[in-house]
Amino acid sequence: MKNSTPIRLIKPNVGPSEIEAVRAVLQSGMLVAGPKVDEFEKRLSEYLEVQFVVLVSSGTAALHLSLLAMGIGPGDEVLVSALTFPATANAVELVGATPVFVDCGPESVNLDPNLVERRIGPKTKAILPVHAFGLPADMDRLSEIANHYNLSVIEDAACALGSKLNNQWCGTMGHTGIFSFHPRKLLTTGEGGAVVTADEDIACRVRCLRNHGFMDGNYEAVGFNYRMTDFQAVMGSMQLRVYQNSLEQRRALAEQYWKKLQAIGWAKQIVPNGSVEWNVQTFLVCLEEPIDPKRVMEHLKHYDIESTIGTYCVPLLPYYRKKYKGTVKTFPKSFHLYRQLLSLPLYMNMTIEDMERVVSALDNFPGH
Repeated sequence: MKNSTPIRLIKPNVGPSEIEAVRAVLQSGMLVAGPKVDEFEKRLSEYLEVQFVVLVSSGTAALHLSLLAMGIGPGDEVLVSALTFPATANAVELVGATPVFVDCGPESVNLDPNLVERRIGPKTKAILPVHAFGLPADMDRLSEIANHYNLSVIEDAACALGSKLNNQWCGTMGHTGIFSFHPRKLLTTGEGGAVVTADEDIACRVRCLRNHGFMDGNYEAVGFNYRMTDFQAVMGSMQLRVYQNSLEQRRALAEQYWKKLQAIGWAKQIVPNGSVEWNVQTFLVCLEEPIDPKRVMEHLKHYDIESTIGTYCVPLLPYYRKKYKGTVKTFPKSFHLYRQLLSLPLYMNMTIEDMERVVSALDNFPGH
């Protein structure tokens, strides 16, 4: 039953103030690596209470540069969550290192610290935990393990801007953290990313590598064109001014949504554990087996409602499965979540009527 107004999975929170700010940058003629990039870096540094922020062209670029800046390359191994977007593992491959995948915990969408310790070997150089869907990983335990084995920690906080664990911002608990500003993220610059760190040497190396290896007036290294534009940066600065208020509104919407979804007994709510503040980057449910999320997605599409899977079990994707011989038995929890997670629409100013449309459509799903 098609409706006149489609319900999107997410709507980027871009309004007149961002549009006018971008217009002003375009008219200024200073489009790349100018004052708006410096301003956004400063604002983000203040927001996250971290000393150094380096803006780059994407979250993937941020991962790539973090690994390179920390000296990780051929012959090294990096422990990576099995349940994530492929970019996390791809960045490890791109520097010539080997991703060693780790399954999720029993009641978590994030990697299991107990399994992490079992996967550490003589070539292990770093742990790359993902705060999946903005839900904080167990950084306390992971940091203990990293300190014990003298390993680096790179936080993939691509989805986690505004999430906290034990009153500390996600992305600021490792040696470096990375963020993404892709349109599905809660703060977007279209494309874009950031590396954050308390280590000045790492920050300097990332700045050098993002701009063709340029440093101290000369080209000191072989680098990349991973710069952020000024019109992207000004979008980020404008959104960051009201970001906390936006998160509070989003959490309030999510609470109302969950109450309405309680009637759908076959869709289990995903909630954080422990002392956590979640940004609710993804409004996520886990479907009871044998319900297939792809069938549910097709059903919702019939009602003009957009939805998608949660994320991927990366070691079972064709490239990684062929190269590293991963099996379902090796990553049972990640594979289960890949098969059963469903992302539902949630965006700023989503109406009660829109929520009720989603819940009603789910309630009409045949065969549950």
